[in-house]
Amino acid sequence: MQLVLPWKDRIEQYVRGFKELVFERPRRCTECGCAKYHKRGKYLRHVTDECSDHHVPIQRIRCIKCGQTHSYLPSFCISRCWFSADFIMAILSALIQKIRFKFEERRRRAYAFLRRFRRAKNLWLTFLRARGFSVFPDTKWEMAIFSALWEIHKSGTLLSGFFEETGHHFMSAK
Repeated sequence: MQLVLPWKDRIEQYVRGFKELVFERPRRCTECGCAKYHKRGKYLRHVTDECSDHHVPIQRIRCIKCGQTHSYLPSFCISRCWFSADFIMAILSALIQKIRFKFEERRRRAYAFLRRFRRAKNLWLTFLRARGFSVFPDTKWEMAIFSALWEIHKSGTLLSGFFEETGHHFMSAK
Protein backbone atom coordinates (compact mmCIF):
# COMPACT_ATOMS: atom_id res chain seq x y z
CA MET A 1 0.00 0.00 0.00
CA GLN A 2 1.18 3.51 -0.75
CA LEU A 3 1.01 6.39 1.68
CA VAL A 4 1.13 9.93 0.29
CA LEU A 5 3.88 12.18 1.65
CA PRO A 6 2.94 15.85 1.06
CA TRP A 7 5.68 17.60 -0.94
CA LYS A 8 5.43 21.11 -2.39
CA ASP A 9 8.99 21.69 -3.64
CA ARG A 10 10.72 20.48 -6.78
CA ILE A 11 11.65 16.85 -7.39
CA GLU A 12 15.37 17.64 -7.25
CA GLN A 13 15.01 19.04 -3.72
CA TYR A 14 13.27 15.85 -2.59
CA VAL A 15 16.06 13.68 -4.01
CA ARG A 16 18.81 15.83 -2.44
CA GLY A 17 17.13 16.06 0.97
CA PHE A 18 15.83 12.47 1.21
CA LYS A 19 18.26 11.43 3.97
CA GLU A 20 17.07 14.23 6.27
CA LEU A 21 13.33 13.58 5.79
CA VAL A 22 11.26 12.45 8.75
CA PHE A 23 8.47 10.08 7.77
CA GLU A 24 5.34 10.18 9.92
CA ARG A 25 4.23 6.65 10.62
CA PRO A 26 0.58 5.72 10.09
CA ARG A 27 -1.60 5.34 13.17
CA ARG A 28 -2.74 1.80 12.39
CA CYS A 29 -1.96 -0.93 9.89
CA THR A 30 -4.71 -1.30 7.30
CA GLU A 31 -4.57 -5.11 7.57
CA CYS A 32 -4.30 -5.92 11.28
CA GLY A 33 -4.68 -2.63 13.18
CA CYS A 34 -1.22 -2.82 14.80
CA ALA A 35 0.48 0.52 15.49
CA LYS A 36 4.12 -0.64 15.37
CA TYR A 37 6.25 -0.36 12.26
CA HIS A 38 9.91 -0.52 11.36
CA LYS A 39 11.82 0.72 8.32
CA ARG A 40 12.04 -1.82 5.52
CA GLY A 41 14.58 -0.12 3.28
CA LYS A 42 14.05 2.00 0.21
CA TYR A 43 13.88 1.62 -3.54
CA LEU A 44 14.39 3.93 -6.51
CA ARG A 45 11.46 4.88 -8.67
CA HIS A 46 11.57 6.44 -12.13
CA VAL A 47 9.67 9.78 -12.43
CA THR A 48 9.42 11.89 -15.59
CA ASP A 49 8.48 15.55 -15.64
CA GLU A 50 8.44 18.12 -18.46
CA CYS A 51 12.19 18.63 -18.52
CA SER A 52 13.95 15.52 -17.26
CA ASP A 53 13.86 12.04 -15.79
CA HIS A 54 14.61 11.37 -12.14
CA HIS A 55 15.35 8.36 -9.96
CA VAL A 56 13.47 9.12 -6.75
CA PRO A 57 14.13 7.20 -3.51
CA ILE A 58 10.98 5.80 -1.88
CA GLN A 59 10.98 4.83 1.82
CA ARG A 60 9.28 1.58 2.84
CA ILE A 61 7.98 0.54 6.27
CA ARG A 62 6.66 -2.81 7.47
CA CYS A 63 4.07 -3.72 10.10
CA ILE A 64 5.68 -5.76 12.87
CA LYS A 65 2.62 -7.93 13.49
CA CYS A 66 1.35 -8.92 10.01
CA GLY A 67 4.29 -7.99 7.76
CA GLN A 68 2.27 -5.67 5.49
CA THR A 69 4.64 -3.30 3.64
CA HIS A 70 3.79 0.36 2.98
CA SER A 71 5.64 2.83 0.74
CA TYR A 72 5.79 6.61 1.19
CA LEU A 73 5.16 8.13 -2.22
CA PRO A 74 5.91 11.86 -2.36
CA SER A 75 2.91 13.81 -3.62
CA PHE A 76 4.49 14.45 -7.02
CA CYS A 77 4.56 10.67 -7.67
CA ILE A 78 1.39 8.94 -8.77
CA SER A 79 0.61 5.31 -8.04
CA ARG A 80 1.24 3.07 -11.08
CA CYS A 81 2.46 5.97 -13.24
CA TRP A 82 5.94 7.26 -14.00
CA PHE A 83 4.87 10.79 -14.97
CA SER A 84 4.91 13.45 -12.27
CA ALA A 85 1.69 15.10 -11.11
CA ASP A 86 2.82 18.49 -12.48
CA PHE A 87 3.47 16.97 -15.90
CA ILE A 88 0.05 15.30 -15.97
CA MET A 89 -1.65 18.53 -14.91
CA ALA A 90 0.18 20.40 -17.70
CA ILE A 91 -0.90 17.79 -20.26
CA LEU A 92 -4.53 17.89 -19.09
CA SER A 93 -4.49 21.68 -19.12
CA ALA A 94 -3.26 21.75 -22.70
CA LEU A 95 -5.83 19.20 -23.87
CA ILE A 96 -8.86 20.55 -22.00
CA GLN A 97 -8.16 24.18 -22.94
CA LYS A 98 -7.38 23.10 -26.53
CA ILE A 99 -4.00 24.79 -26.41
CA ARG A 100 -1.49 23.73 -29.05
CA PHE A 101 -0.01 20.58 -27.61
CA LYS A 102 3.71 21.02 -26.96
CA PHE A 103 4.37 17.44 -25.80
CA GLU A 104 4.21 15.86 -29.26
CA GLU A 105 6.24 12.77 -28.39
CA ARG A 106 3.79 11.88 -25.59
CA ARG A 107 0.57 12.57 -27.48
CA ARG A 108 -0.89 9.06 -27.13
CA ARG A 109 -0.16 8.98 -23.39
CA ALA A 110 -1.76 12.41 -23.01
CA TYR A 111 -5.02 11.26 -24.52
CA ALA A 112 -4.95 8.20 -22.25
CA PHE A 113 -4.75 10.58 -19.27
CA LEU A 114 -7.67 12.57 -20.65
CA ARG A 115 -9.79 9.40 -21.01
CA ARG A 116 -8.91 8.44 -17.45
CA PHE A 117 -9.83 11.93 -16.26
CA ARG A 118 -13.22 11.71 -18.02
CA ARG A 119 -13.98 8.24 -16.63
CA ALA A 120 -13.39 9.42 -13.05
CA LYS A 121 -15.86 12.33 -13.28
CA ASN A 122 -17.96 11.17 -10.30
CA LEU A 123 -14.86 10.67 -8.17
CA TRP A 124 -13.65 14.20 -8.98
CA LEU A 125 -17.08 15.63 -8.17
CA THR A 126 -17.17 13.82 -4.83
CA PHE A 127 -13.72 15.13 -3.94
CA LEU A 128 -14.48 18.71 -4.97
CA ARG A 129 -17.84 18.81 -3.20
CA ALA A 130 -16.11 17.66 0.00
CA ARG A 131 -13.76 20.63 -0.49
CA GLY A 132 -16.64 23.12 -0.74
CA PHE A 133 -17.07 23.39 -4.52
CA SER A 134 -20.72 22.96 -5.42
CA VAL A 135 -21.89 23.90 -8.92
CA PHE A 136 -20.51 22.22 -12.02
CA PRO A 137 -22.43 22.70 -15.28
CA ASP A 138 -23.24 19.69 -17.47
CA THR A 139 -21.68 21.43 -20.45
CA LYS A 140 -18.02 22.39 -20.11
CA TRP A 141 -17.75 20.24 -16.97
CA GLU A 142 -14.18 19.26 -17.86
CA MET A 143 -12.99 22.85 -17.74
CA ALA A 144 -14.91 23.63 -14.54
CA ILE A 145 -13.61 20.56 -12.72
CA PHE A 146 -10.08 21.04 -14.00
CA SER A 147 -10.04 24.71 -12.94
CA ALA A 148 -11.05 23.70 -9.41
CA LEU A 149 -8.45 20.92 -9.37
CA TRP A 150 -5.80 23.33 -10.62
CA GLU A 151 -6.47 25.68 -7.69
CA ILE A 152 -6.08 22.83 -5.23
CA HIS A 153 -2.97 21.57 -7.05
CA LYS A 154 -1.29 25.00 -6.75
CA SER A 155 -1.73 24.84 -2.98
CA GLY A 156 0.10 21.50 -2.95
CA THR A 157 -2.66 19.46 -1.31
CA LEU A 158 -4.32 17.85 -4.33
CA LEU A 159 -2.72 14.42 -4.17
CA SER A 160 -2.69 13.90 -0.41
CA GLY A 161 -6.17 15.37 0.01
CA PHE A 162 -7.60 13.29 -2.83
CA PHE A 163 -6.24 10.09 -1.30
CA GLU A 164 -7.54 10.93 2.18
CA GLU A 165 -11.05 11.82 1.01
CA THR A 166 -11.67 9.21 -1.69
CA GLY A 167 -9.33 6.35 -0.83
CA HIS A 168 -7.98 6.38 -4.40
CA HIS A 169 -4.73 7.71 -5.78
CA PHE A 170 -4.87 10.66 -8.14
CA MET A 171 -5.40 9.50 -11.76
CA SER A 172 -5.33 5.83 -10.81
CA ALA A 173 -9.12 5.47 -10.51
CA LYS A 174 -10.44 3.58 -13.53
